[in-house]
Amino acid sequence: MGLTAEFRLFSEHDPLIQLARAVPECTITVEHDEQTAAGPIVFVLRVVCRSFETFEETLESKPAVLEFTPISEESSVRIYHTVFENQYSEEIDELLFNKTLIERWWVTSDGEHLKQQFADRDELAAYRDSCRKLAMDFRLDRLYESSGDNDRLPGVSEKQHEALRAAYETGYFDVPRQASLRDVADSLDISRSALAERLHRGQAHVLEHYFSDNPV
Repeated sequence: MGLTAEFRLFSEHDPLIQLARAVPECTITVEHDEQTAAGPIVFVLRVVCRSFETFEETLESKPAVLEFTPISEESSVRIYHTVFENQYSEEIDELLFNKTLIERWWVTSDGEHLKQQFADRDELAAYRDSCRKLAMDFRLDRLYESSGDNDRLPGVSEKQHEALRAAYETGYFDVPRQASLRDVADSLDISRSALAERLHRGQAHVLEHYFSDNPV
């Protein structure tokens, strides 16, 4: 059985992290990346932000960003096709042959956060070693056997889990709050009332799991 790892990558010179630090009010999720040989890297970014003008001005100011194009525009969510200069040369090619699948990838001021499946522990170790060759700090937060539902508490539906995760990642639960209910709802393409219900029911299951004498 394969493994699922949740970890953080960090480097002061990482262009994605530098971008996130410049626009802390924006939530940046990597939807897709692609690279051929040691050339530029394409990132498709999903951005939740209240001022896309500021975000695009920041993209324009970054030397590592060769070009960017918005390919989907909504009120508080946009999808950008971006091309970044590859600062790691051919060393990054090792990662292309790693037997792994990225499930989730988002970027904050303190690093690139990933949830990723690996074929086995050897593949995870090889991935970690490749990151360190690139001078990327690798911090493993969680490791477990892949089974599809390991990261979901009993009683929490897939949609409730998705809503709780999106609210957490966008900063809805932060103090002060970094995203509104509308921001999170837009990122999931659902109504505010639907999101509010999913959050309410999901939080109820989480609290029941931790505080009930007989959790579901």
